[in-house]
Amino acid sequence: MLLALVGAGCAGDESTAVELAPDTAADASVVGDTSPPTPDAVVGLDELDEALDVPDAPTDVSDDDTEPPPEPDGPTFPHCEMVPSPTRATRPAPTPAPLSAGVARRVLDLPIGTPMGGYGARSTTFGGKGNSIVLDSRVARFATRFIPSAGAHDSPHVDALALEVDGERLVFLQTDAVFINENALFAVEQAIAPDGSMRGHVVIMASHSHSSPSNWLPSLTLMPGIDRPDRTLFQRAVASHAEAALAALAALEPARIGFASNPSADMTGAISHDRRTENNPLLGPDGNTAGKDKDHVVWTLRVDRSDGTPMAALLSFPIHGTIGSEVSPLFTSDVPGGIERALSSALGFPVFHIQGAGGDVSPTYIQGRTACPNAARCLDIPNIEVVGDLATAAFAPLIESVVTEPAVAIEVVTRTFFVGHAAVVTRPGGVTLAYREPDDYTPDGDIFAADGSLESPLDEFNAASGAVFCGDMEKKAIVGIPGASGMGAYSSCEDVYMLAPLVGGLYDVSPPETPICDTVRTTASAIRFDTALGGSTLLLTVPGEPMAPFAAYLRGQSPAGPERSLLVGYAQDHVGYVMTAEDWLAGGYEPSINVWGPLEGEMALGGVLKAAALAWTPEREDPERGTSRFEAFPFPDIAPVAPVVTADHGTVPVALPSGLFLPDTMAIPSGAQPAATLPRAVGAARFVWLGGDPAVDFPRVEVERELAPGQFVPLMGSRGESASSEDGAVVLTYTPDPIDAAAPTQHYYAATWQTVPPEPFAATVPGRPFSLPSGRYRFAVVGRAWTDGGAVPYTIVSQPFAVTPAPLVGASAKRTDSAVVIDARLGNAPGLRALGLGSSDSSIALPGPWTVTLDFGEGGTKTLAVTPSKPGVGEVTLTSAELATVISVLVMDPAGNGGDLTVE
Repeated sequence: MLLALVGAGCAGDESTAVELAPDTAADASVVGDTSPPTPDAVVGLDELDEALDVPDAPTDVSDDDTEPPPEPDGPTFPHCEMVPSPTRATRPAPTPAPLSAGVARRVLDLPIGTPMGGYGARSTTFGGKGNSIVLDSRVARFATRFIPSAGAHDSPHVDALALEVDGERLVFLQTDAVFINENALFAVEQAIAPDGSMRGHVVIMASHSHSSPSNWLPSLTLMPGIDRPDRTLFQRAVASHAEAALAALAALEPARIGFASNPSADMTGAISHDRRTENNPLLGPDGNTAGKDKDHVVWTLRVDRSDGTPMAALLSFPIHGTIGSEVSPLFTSDVPGGIERALSSALGFPVFHIQGAGGDVSPTYIQGRTACPNAARCLDIPNIEVVGDLATAAFAPLIESVVTEPAVAIEVVTRTFFVGHAAVVTRPGGVTLAYREPDDYTPDGDIFAADGSLESPLDEFNAASGAVFCGDMEKKAIVGIPGASGMGAYSSCEDVYMLAPLVGGLYDVSPPETPICDTVRTTASAIRFDTALGGSTLLLTVPGEPMAPFAAYLRGQSPAGPERSLLVGYAQDHVGYVMTAEDWLAGGYEPSINVWGPLEGEMALGGVLKAAALAWTPEREDPERGTSRFEAFPFPDIAPVAPVVTADHGTVPVALPSGLFLPDTMAIPSGAQPAATLPRAVGAARFVWLGGDPAVDFPRVEVERELAPGQFVPLMGSRGESASSEDGAVVLTYTPDPIDAAAPTQHYYAATWQTVPPEPFAATVPGRPFSLPSGRYRFAVVGRAWTDGGAVPYTIVSQPFAVTPAPLVGASAKRTDSAVVIDARLGNAPGLRALGLGSSDSSIALPGPWTVTLDFGEGGTKTLAVTPSKPGVGEVTLTSAELATVISVLVMDPAGNGGDLTVE
């Protein structure tokens, strides 16, 4: 994550554990007291006895049903109401049974204008650049200290995959969000099943797009990266997630399931690359060397219908969603969405991209925009498509290789557990790491022992409420940890107890009591799948952004072993970058958003492993026994935005405002309707209409094609792709009028469609973007508006327009001593779709192969097939006599684009 807060082997016999420091009192201190709360007893994974030290396959256990008393799950804090988990009835051990599955998708019900998370630079305070990069003077109606969004490349959405076996239900939700946290998870569980039956049976996984709606996420600690949390937007987003889950559950049908993985994917870094150098030379706690590169593990889960036809797949590939910059005002699912669309198009069924160990992984940058009018109109959509195509070439065979089975046993273990200053981490070999109890002391500065191991207790992290902005070796903190200045990664740490009132004031939030309640628990899931042919597979969620050394360490300590342990990052909760202690101490940007210092990542690892241990036993234990949750997130008091009543929605404006925002140009069209005729591939059809207040209106726009006079149908791709604003084919933008009004009275929406087929770019079919059928098209819009009687729907269609073959623009044909050299160009393009592997907005090359007809005047004509030697450039070898008499050449691609050139 680039949440710039100012301004990312077989199983061994012993596993990392987390317990509570033994020297510390049961109740927390009052705010301002530096003494930490203490537990009544030491707790840890070792109290599970043999739970972690299990063989590769389940074994029988004793018939003795006596259970030990539940363990305390962490210190208590007077200002944090922790709700104990309910008692669960004992259920039989899971055994393979027929599977049912269902799939659904819903657009997130969040308005244009909602701020986007991931870049602290979008903030208008606290060191952000928002005031200098904001698009225009529009009022941030749905934001507090972040600049507003102004449109969508594709609609933010949530995908749902529901599974059911023998009454055991599980729903995976993949959501367009920079992260997810446990308070959102808890609310979604409750919204799906108010009776509590889905508690612990929902897994929410964030796409990690840095251009997704953000301030619906309930987090005070991460406000500088997402803006102040808004309860109304939270409720809307939760409802969308629940609707997707319920739709998938309603669609359950007999199904089959299977898994496949590749531990050596993208070894050349063609799709993504390691962006963190600080951990390159480091060894993991188990000796792994994963820090020298990115994590290369890719895995997939595929679900088929009972007849074997694919229903959907999950693909875990770690990658940051950072093609969209902090300056772009458009929602986009970024490269995770590009990978989804490309794979779904190529395979013909939904593929949901989910994250892995993406904390230190950036996407490959292949510049597709080279002629942008300004930074706000420069979202590199072509780059997103090209990365999606690269991922498809690499991973489609893996998905297709999956062997599915109709019967499976599933056990879902979801646990909420303590993270905080009092935790103790236990490493393989019994090595323990802990922080020294906070007090008035000066740290000794001895971070490492003579043998290179960590000194424990770690006395440098003298912060009872945690610290943030750590990692900068050179920077001195403003309200730092006492005595830590100049001590490596601790030097820049800001004490949360001292910093919280400042940040709260900047974001209009009452100063929170510390430790901040949602930072002292986190949540993780372990899900075991058993099939007859595939054996046992253990899916492990990580509550944050796993780094490569952490991921390798977790897999190595998993009771399932590394080959059968499938990691899902950015899932269930978010504690920041999830790192080993040595990785954190190496400094850099990534430690800046953690709260609990160098041990926090391994605290999370211990909790994940405890869930894994329970899932790996042959019994079905009560997974939450002895745990508690913080459920009452303190949303700031924000009045809901009142939608403005409109009467002109669903109409075409007579004139366009001078500040109309379009995604690729600053030029204002002469009218609201599309141009009468447009060239294919390089043309841009634009339609402007008056809609409803974005508080209720997020229009859906489709491109329709005329089949017969007056008969229009949606334009669809070969695999069912829709040419719509939801799927990235049509870019939707919004402009209020008056632009600086707190309650604008008119709402201008614009749809921009580059005249390209709906299918995503594929290098194996280079001519496809240039092959849209000639004919008449139009836009069809469905939206909502607010009236005196409440929300009402509206529809509107544009005037039809013609798409014709693209002519040559800026092209030439020049004779040399032996040939005619042709430079065939189609001119510039909007840059809203990928037309090739390079620039997709300037001097677009005519794709080959060409049919070239040479005109020799009275000497007749000659037609040849020519393959360009490089994009847009080819030559025709001629005799001296032919060179002397050739007058012109007609150059055409297979789709009929091209034209005549006079030979110079």
